Amino acid sequence: PRQSRCSRVLHLGLCVSRSAPLMASAPPTGPSLAKHVEYILLSEFDVDVGSKIKHQYPQPCGVDESLLAEFMLPDGAHKRDDDWTVFFLHRKDTTTTIAPRKSSSIAIPPTPPAPAPSASSNTSTSSPSTSSSDLNTVNNSLANASLKTTESAPIKLEAFIYKFSENEEDQGWVMLHPDKMALTITQQEVTIQSGDQSYDSKILQHPELEYTQLEPLFSVVLVSSGVALGFRFNNEEEEATFLTHIDQWVAELDSAKSQQQGEGEAPSAEAGDTAPGSAPASPSHSPSHSPSSSTITIAPPAADHTTTATIATTTTTTNAEAASKPFLYCLNFLNNQKTDTARRGALVRTIAICCRHQYIHIYKPFMILALQKYYTQPSIDVLAELYNALNDMPVTTMPQLNDNEKMILRSSNDVQRQAYPTTITYFGKKMNVYLPLSTFPDEVGDYKVITLVNKFGPGVMTIFNGLLQHKRILFLGYGSNAGEVCNFVLATLSMVCPPLRGLVHRAFPYTNLCYLDFLNVPGYITGVTNPMFEEHQEWWDILCNIQTGKVIVNPDLVKDEPDKWAQYDNDFMAEVQSTIATHYGEDKVRSLFQDYMQHLADMTMDEEEWADDQTRMTELEANRGRLDQWRRTPSYATYVKDRIARTKVSFIRDPLVPRYVRRLRKRRGLPEAEVLRIYQAFLDGISTEEQLTEFLACLPEANGGLYPVAVSLFHSSEAVRRLAVELFRRLDSIQAGSGFINGLNQFLFLAYERNLRLFEEQPSSS
Repeated sequence: PRQSRCSRVLHLGLCVSRSAPLMASAPPTGPSLAKHVEYILLSEFDVDVGSKIKHQYPQPCGVDESLLAEFMLPDGAHKRDDDWTVFFLHRKDTTTTIAPRKSSSIAIPPTPPAPAPSASSNTSTSSPSTSSSDLNTVNNSLANASLKTTESAPIKLEAFIYKFSENEEDQGWVMLHPDKMALTITQQEVTIQSGDQSYDSKILQHPELEYTQLEPLFSVVLVSSGVALGFRFNNEEEEATFLTHIDQWVAELDSAKSQQQGEGEAPSAEAGDTAPGSAPASPSHSPSHSPSSSTITIAPPAADHTTTATIATTTTTTNAEAASKPFLYCLNFLNNQKTDTARRGALVRTIAICCRHQYIHIYKPFMILALQKYYTQPSIDVLAELYNALNDMPVTTMPQLNDNEKMILRSSNDVQRQAYPTTITYFGKKMNVYLPLSTFPDEVGDYKVITLVNKFGPGVMTIFNGLLQHKRILFLGYGSNAGEVCNFVLATLSMVCPPLRGLVHRAFPYTNLCYLDFLNVPGYITGVTNPMFEEHQEWWDILCNIQTGKVIVNPDLVKDEPDKWAQYDNDFMAEVQSTIATHYGEDKVRSLFQDYMQHLADMTMDEEEWADDQTRMTELEANRGRLDQWRRTPSYATYVKDRIARTKVSFIRDPLVPRYVRRLRKRRGLPEAEVLRIYQAFLDGISTEEQLTEFLACLPEANGGLYPVAVSLFHSSEAVRRLAVELFRRLDSIQAGSGFINGLNQFLFLAYERNLRLFEEQPSSS
C-alpha cells in the first residue's frame, strides 16, 4: 500500500530541488548553454547632438545607433532621476520583406496610389499585360496542397487588385481592373472576379506561396515565380481577414512539409513534378520559371509616407537576416545625475542589457551598480566587467522544462519551487538571484496583471477583446515615466499568453514620435507619454489613458448596441475583482485571464465542454461574434499552427484525452458506461512518465487539480472506482503525480488510500 500521508514530504505540483533538477533527466540544452546576456549598451544625452550611443559591448548589435538611442533615452528623461524601459530587437517582421528562397531577386516598385472611385463599375480598360489569360496562366500553374481543413462559409471581400511581373518590370504595378474586384475566400482557394466578368481567376495553395503587408491596407502575395498580386483593401479588418487566410495556408504547407520530412519523404517536388496529393499543372500553362527560381524583395513605401519610410530605410533587414539573429529582450535603466560640471547642470546616461530570455528583471540591481560606477569611471571596461559577471552566472543544473512541465510547476502553491536559485558575483560579492522556471516567451519581466486591473477596472475587458480582435492598442501616460507605460503593455500580453503566443513581436513597450514604424504593424500594442498620440485617432483603435484610468474606443469603431458577450465578460470581471479583493496573488489572477482565453479558444475549435446542451447553445451564440473575429487574425493562425505542432509531438496519442478531462470537470451525472469509457481511454493512453506528466498538465491547480478525476473514487460503480484507483496508482509512480495526490484535500486523499487497500486485498475477478 501507499505510504501514509504524514510519512511523506508534502509536494504540490512539480518539485524542483535546490541542489539538482528532479525533473531534468537530460543535460541542459538551449538557452542555458548560450550567453545570458548578448550585448550591453550605454547611451547618453549630448547637448550638441542629442541622444547618442556611447558604447556597445562586446560588439555592435547590428541595429542603427540613432534608433537605439531613441529607445534608450525616453521623452522627458531630464525631468526625473531614473526610469526603466523595455524594448525588443530582431523581432519577427513580415511587413518589410518576403523571405528569400534563392539568391536571385527582383525588386518590387513602391506601392501604387489608392485609385479614385470609378464613375461606373461596368467600365473597364485593359492592358496587354493584364489579360485574363495571363492571370489564369499564373494561377493554373499553382499546385494545390493536400492538407484539408474543416469547411466553413465562404468569406466575401472587395479590393483593388494590381499585378507586378518580373518580365514586365518597367511597367511596375499594373491595375487589373479600374474598379474593385470581388474576392471569395474558402478553405481551398481565393476566387478573384471583376464585376463585368472580364476577369475570373483563383489563388490556390502552393509550395512557394508567400505574402507580406507592404504598407497598411496594401498586401502582396507572391503567386508564382516573378509574379505578385497586390491587394488594396478598404479597411484593416478586411485586410486582416485576407492575410489570416493566406497565413493559415502557409502554416499548413509548412506543417505538411515537416510531416513529409519526418516520414522520410522528399521535402518538396522538383520543378516540373507534381506535388504529393496535388492537382497537376496544365502542360499548356506551365510557367517559364520554376516556382523557387526567384524571390521578391519589397522596397520601402512611397515617398509620400515620409515618416515611416525614413525609419524603414535604416532598419529594414531580410527575414533571412532576422532569422539568423535571436530575438532579444532588452531592459534599459536611465539615471539623471545633477552636477555643476555639466553644461545643463546634469548628466543623463542609460545602460541596457540585451538577452535571449524574458526574465530580464533579475539584472536590475547589477545594472544600477554598473551605471553608478560608470559615472565615476566612464570607461567601456565597466561594461566588460558587468558582461562577464552576468554571463558567469552558473546554471549547469537548471532544468529545461517543456510546456507541460511549466504548466504543472506554475500550478504549485510553493512559490520557491517555481524559481531556480543561483548567484552572480559582482564587485567581489556573491548575490543571490532566482530564475523563473515556468514562464513563457510572451511573459516578460515581472509586470503585474493586477496593476492593470486596478487601473482600468472593467475596461480591461475592452483591452482583452482588443487583443483577441487584433486591434491597435495604445497606452498613454502623459506625465508618467516611461517605465509605467511599459508595465501596462507587458502586463497586457500576460493576460492571454499562454495560450496565445507571439504577441510580443507586435508589442512596443515604449515609443515616441521619433519612431513611428510601429504604425505599420497590424494589431500593435504600445506605450507612449506624448499626448499628441491621442489627437491622431487614425493611429489607434483603443486608447488606454493611464492618468484617468479610462479605456477609449476609437469613435469610428463604436457600436450602437453592446456586444452580445458583454455579460459574460462582466461576470468574469466580477470573479477577477473578487479574487483580488480576497488578496489572492498575481499568479492566481493571471491564471484566471489565461483560463478565460483558453475557454474561448476551445470554443472556437469546438473542443469545449458544457454542463448541458442548452448552456452550450447559449454561450456559443453569445460569443460567436468575437470568435469569428478572432478567426480572421494572425494570432488565431498561430494558435492553429501551434496546436498542429503540439499534436505531432504529444506523448498521449489519443487526442480525446484532454477533452475527456474537461468533460469530467464540467458535466455532472454522466452515464456509467460513458465514465467507464473515459477511464479506459485514460489507462489505454497513459502509462509512461512523459504521458503521465502531459496528463497532469491538463489538471492545473487553478481548475481544481485532480478533483475532476478524484471524485470517481466515490462512484457507485465498483468498476469505475477500480479504474480510477489504477489511474491514481500510475500517477503516484512519478514525483509530480505524487505531489498532486498529496495536494488533495483530506477527504479525497483518504478515499484513494482506502480504495487502494481494498482493491489490493480484493483483486478484480475479470
